[in-house]
Amino acid sequence: MHELPDEYLAATLPAAKKIALAIGCENYNILQNNGKLAHQEVNHVHFHVIPKPSESNEEGLVIGWPTHKVPMEDLKALQEEIIGKL
Repeated sequence: MHELPDEYLAATLPAAKKIALAIGCENYNILQNNGKLAHQEVNHVHFHVIPKPSESNEEGLVIGWPTHKVPMEDLKALQEEIIGKL
């Protein structure tokens, strides 16, 4: 995705929204993977609209990556670094 010109990406979220509306989703995830380590299996940019029809972990996208607390000063430093690069 980071290799595409911005104008190519400008229509992607409106298209995903239209797909979600067309299939009647109220609860859903939009997923886009970049690179093999991020589980990209098809080597081109594409988006998944994944309905989440119930609270069950048997349906839709199940999210469960490990999390950890980060000190606020570290988060602020990261924010400043990112803003500086934008």
